Amino acid sequence: MNEIKRDFFVSYNKADRQWAKWIASVLEQNGYTCYIQAWDFRKGGNFVLDMQNALINSKQVIAVLSKDFLSSPYCQAEWAAAFTKDPNSEKRLFIPVRISNIKPEGLFSAISYIDLFRVNNEEEAEKLLLHGVDIKNIPRNRPSFPGTPKKRFPGSLPFNNLPFSRNHYFTGREQVFEDICSKFESGKAISLTQAIVGMGGLGKTQTALEYAYRYSDKYKWIWWVHAETELSVIASYKQFAVDMGLMNEEQHDDELIIKTVLNWMDSNDKYLFIYDNADIVSSDTSWWPRNNRANILITTRNKQNHIGEKIDIDVFTENEAVKFLQTRAKINDDLQNASLLANRLGCLPLALEQAAAYIVNNEITYGKYLSLLDNYGLELLEDVDGIKDYSLSIAATLEISIKNIDSEEARQLLYLCSYMAPEDIDEALFEENTELLPLPLSDSMQNGLKSNKVWKQLTRYSLLKKQEDEKGYSMHRLLQKVVRSTVENEQQWALCCLSLFTKTYDFIYGDVESQAQFLKLTPHVEAFLNIAIKNLTDGENKKEVANLYNIGGNGFLCLGYYNRALEWYDKALEIYKKVLGLEHPAPAAIYSNIALIYSRKGHYPKALEWYHEALGVYEKVLGLKHQDTASIYHNIAGTYYRQGYYPEAMEWNYKALNIREKVLGFEHIDTAATYNNIALVYFTQGNSPKALELYHKALNIREKILGLEHPYTATTYNNIARVHFRQEDYTLALEWHYKALSIHEKVLGFEHPDTATTYNNIALVYCGQRDYRNSMKWYNKALKIREKILGFEHPDTANTYNNIADVYSMQEIYPKALEWYYKALSIREKVFDLKHPDIANTYNNIAHVHLMQGYFPNALELYNKALDICEKMLGPKHPDTITIYENISIVKYLMK
Repeated sequence: MNEIKRDFFVSYNKADRQWAKWIASVLEQNGYTCYIQAWDFRKGGNFVLDMQNALINSKQVIAVLSKDFLSSPYCQAEWAAAFTKDPNSEKRLFIPVRISNIKPEGLFSAISYIDLFRVNNEEEAEKLLLHGVDIKNIPRNRPSFPGTPKKRFPGSLPFNNLPFSRNHYFTGREQVFEDICSKFESGKAISLTQAIVGMGGLGKTQTALEYAYRYSDKYKWIWWVHAETELSVIASYKQFAVDMGLMNEEQHDDELIIKTVLNWMDSNDKYLFIYDNADIVSSDTSWWPRNNRANILITTRNKQNHIGEKIDIDVFTENEAVKFLQTRAKINDDLQNASLLANRLGCLPLALEQAAAYIVNNEITYGKYLSLLDNYGLELLEDVDGIKDYSLSIAATLEISIKNIDSEEARQLLYLCSYMAPEDIDEALFEENTELLPLPLSDSMQNGLKSNKVWKQLTRYSLLKKQEDEKGYSMHRLLQKVVRSTVENEQQWALCCLSLFTKTYDFIYGDVESQAQFLKLTPHVEAFLNIAIKNLTDGENKKEVANLYNIGGNGFLCLGYYNRALEWYDKALEIYKKVLGLEHPAPAAIYSNIALIYSRKGHYPKALEWYHEALGVYEKVLGLKHQDTASIYHNIAGTYYRQGYYPEAMEWNYKALNIREKVLGFEHIDTAATYNNIALVYFTQGNSPKALELYHKALNIREKILGLEHPYTATTYNNIARVHFRQEDYTLALEWHYKALSIHEKVLGFEHPDTATTYNNIALVYCGQRDYRNSMKWYNKALKIREKILGFEHPDTANTYNNIADVYSMQEIYPKALEWYYKALSIREKVFDLKHPDIANTYNNIAHVHLMQGYFPNALELYNKALDICEKMLGPKHPDTITIYENISIVKYLMK
């Protein structure tokens, strides 16, 4: 049986629910039938199906037209469905009812609407609505039983003293409103009082105000109480009592005023009292209602306020912040700068309001405001001209919270935290280094009970926030700036932080705990240095700052973050040059590390420039037989090796070895490193027995001194595996590679270049076993890391491209093989000298594909190019050279 169609489907956004219900009730009381979500949709049902059913079974659609309606995807779907049935509005199937200050655009602009915006009289609004939907015989006077309270028209307000007009730019907090409303409606005694809690600037007052306007139809009375002090509360109470006719204006007895209002609250319901900024209140406070019968809403910075249920609010999400800026500043494009601005202001509502007001008043862009913020900082945020319903700037608002601190220890801790990164501030940094802290904070941090009390005082007023993982605290970035602006002796706190980081900031390669601590402290060290470096003018202090930058550079280098390492090394180098001069070992060590980065990035000529810069200082200052000089020789050898200059690599390796064996001894880790590098050259030149001998020599030292789980030990495991692979002992090769892999993944992580090298090596072995599926799986794991960390034009990335091509070639998928070989070749020809053996290897591989496809002249040409390189760089007796001789013979035979 078909369902009888109803006259109207009332389409609305949840923010306008009361309007929708009023419209539906007026229509139904005047003989019409309506579909409305609030009454007709099943709880827990399928919303989309219910909406479709309502649209199908309604003759006309009424849209409750507001800003929220236009931005809702569901509402858009509803009006679009109705509009398409009657695009010219001839049948009036779609009737908008405007309830807020919006100007319909696009398709809406052509449709006449019923305008109820700013209509404060219910009778007039009813007439407009009924006339707009063409109802005949409209009753002009609809009597109601005098004893029955009449449901109030949504556009009007009850008896109230709301101090601000409604903020039409209000954005977000939908979940907060739903929580407050549902808890009030639950009727539970504890839920009759709720406290909106958070730091200054989060918009607690604006949230309470919006709640009052949005749900005003639920109340007969709404009263705003300024609760900063007892005097302000009594003044608010007196005004209520006078306006309600409970007492006359001449009454000045505070006790009688309080008693009168509290007695009224005990005797009535359907009221909403809002206590704004009630930071100091308890159930024992003389003016606090004892028997609340309706709804009380508190706004407070004090998280330890024990009255009512807590509604914690936080900063906006980035999306909410951007949406607010677009609405308030009326700039809808330039999302990138809007997002940048939102993040620079920490998505703090008051700061966003100030920024948007300034942008509107001065007719500038987000980008221009960001530029001003860079130049003027808090000074810009002091400008309050045009701010909507706020009397204080963000700085002044946050200073109120700071002034609530009543202990010197908490104040000192807050100062120090303001120099840290905003997130993950660790208690242990202060509690484990108390000797570096000022008194009385030092004493409090040594006592568990006192320490807890200090931290708790800062969280009490939301100056610090305990993170959800309970592993640290966070502090809003704008609050940090305000705190630092209030510090009198700024250098004292900068020096204290410098001492803390000088003691705790370090990086030990291969030590998992050290690496974790390094990563944890680095954001704080960086934040501190960016802020405080201007106050650390003494030469010794500057040297300590340079040391911190150098440690950071070392850590990033070892972890494979090469660009970050270069940034930190550059900052350290700039300071070292000024403080220590150009011919000091400290800057020379950075020259060497910068060279190592360029070498690992594949920029070998640049690397050699920096190595020789360091070598000039070491040979002059430290001498020709110093261990640091040997380190430069060792690194230069490695760079020549990567370029394919093996005789030069061997020469520099032995220069390093001569010093290291004499100065450091035969069982030193640096000596082992040179054994490893010499073995690498022998291996590349085809001398596997000699390479294996030296690899085991290096391994014995590394396992003995560094242990079985150090990355250097893993490197030697990898190298030994490669020898076994060449000898076609694949089982043994995999065994050694997996030993290396377990260390690399555990110590360096899953995205380190050395881990990628092991993945690549494992893939190579599977390829040798003709297990192409596993081989490709491991190559792709390696490639993902190398492209991400090293880039698309790095020699190691090219190596993986070449190896993937090998897999396709061995499966006779020649077009794919050529595609990957040429990707590898384009990188190698760009990065290497054109006589590099890796280029010869790629020529040889491409030639093989042409050979298998029968393109003999092409194959011969490429084999000859490969042979020319191998004869010069590797010699005529090298296995690779001999292989090319054999390949050329095959081609010539096939060509007759």
